[in-house]
Amino acid sequence: CCGGVSAAMALRLLRTPIIPTAARQVVGARALCTPRIPDNAEVATGMEKKEIDQTPDIFWSREPITGHFGTKENPAIVPSFNESRVVGLETEQGVIWFRLDKGPLHLVAGQYFKLKQLDGGEH
Repeated sequence: CCGGVSAAMALRLLRTPIIPTAARQVVGARALCTPRIPDNAEVATGMEKKEIDQTPDIFWSREPITGHFGTKENPAIVPSFNESRVVGLETEQGVIWFRLDKGPLHLVAGQYFKLKQLDGGEH
């Protein structure tokens, strides 16, 4: 009546949980894990990790760098762990974004800027 499947076999099939292979692997992997949820500090990466570790890394700093008006004789110094850095200069017309490279002075909106590469950092 059931396409060649006996009533006993049909009942047995209905009682057997059907778990796909991927799900069985997950269940097996969970058995190997410790029964606790790690806290944020253990799984943090990127900006969140730097904030938790309180890493003094100006690359991630959101605080503006303020200082004197940069002249050719006394340029505004911009620190960086890299050989270049994107800088935003606030003017009356809005913010001017530019890439400041290590080496020569950069003249932007009448001000001179110089990149000072710092030792250390992870970048």
